[in-house]
Amino acid sequence: MIVATRLSGGEDTRCNPRPSAARRMALIDSQGKIVAVNNDWIALAKQTRAKSSRIGVGADYLDVCRRASNFSLSSHIALTGICQVVNEETPSFSMDYTCETPTGVGYFRMIATQIHYKNARVAICHTDISDLELSRSRECDRVQKFARGLINAQEEERQRISREIHDDLGGQIAFLAFSIRQLITQRARNSNGIDAELTKVVEGLTGLSTALRDLSHSLHPTSLRYVGIAGALKSLGKAFQDNYRIQINVSVPAELPRLTSELELCVFRITQESLQNIVKHSAASRADIRLEPKSNQLRLTVSDSGKGFVRSDAIQNGGVGLLSMQERAMSLGGNVLLTSSPGHGTQIELTLPLQQVLEESVVK
Repeated sequence: MIVATRLSGGEDTRCNPRPSAARRMALIDSQGKIVAVNNDWIALAKQTRAKSSRIGVGADYLDVCRRASNFSLSSHIALTGICQVVNEETPSFSMDYTCETPTGVGYFRMIATQIHYKNARVAICHTDISDLELSRSRECDRVQKFARGLINAQEEERQRISREIHDDLGGQIAFLAFSIRQLITQRARNSNGIDAELTKVVEGLTGLSTALRDLSHSLHPTSLRYVGIAGALKSLGKAFQDNYRIQINVSVPAELPRLTSELELCVFRITQESLQNIVKHSAASRADIRLEPKSNQLRLTVSDSGKGFVRSDAIQNGGVGLLSMQERAMSLGGNVLLTSSPGHGTQIELTLPLQQVLEESVVK
């Protein structure tokens, strides 16, 4: 809504002293010519280093936008939106954009609204929202740090459990199995029945030891430390293929820079969760894992040939795995995109900022 601002082509254009986002305003006619401005419009134009001949009364504002649209996509979008309002195709149009100012990059919001005042047809308002964007950025940083802290705490607990399973329980089971083997070898030949039972106990303990070892490794993937994310993904794919008889193809670049441990763990966990979902729900016979750096991003894609699903139904039925993937990605400034439909398989696409991570790796 436009209120309490005095505008005209030749009258006093001083503004009400009360601060208002609507004060940075100009009126244009049906041809796009500026017919009135206020002082804050002039001040904003000076702040963004615009020439006075381009922003004052009588200037062709649409021509200014048209010239700028040859060099800027945002200017082209602005021109299109304003023209739609001028031509009465839509009552209003708004967009956010960035602009260089003497103090650095500024964030602004433009709103174009139909009016009918003398020969004016559209009111153009520009609002400086730099403080709002800064607040949003800080809030996003806080959310990311909080999510990262939760995930790190979870991983530390997993490491602790992994060590206890491996070092304590695993060692005890191995000792029991060894002791029973010793008893078997020392028993007389006429104790075949007891020996057979003891052999079953040994086999059961051995199987339990193997299961605990696998659980320990899944809780904390030590392969990341020794072979990096490429080797860890190949090992993970082979394990799922051997255990569940699903053909899994893993594609990674021949030369992939070593990334930070946080990013590698994020990629590994989301791949692990995706494969577990494929085994549980997809009934797929094949899955593909692809990891590639692309346009300053690291992109992971996990797809399958299964039966697919409706995303909203999965969340309503308790699909916590999808939410945990998004939380992991968000903690590192990334994003997870899920594509699926009944009968057409499922694809999980993770993107993470690569350049920032690589720079951090170099610094460390």
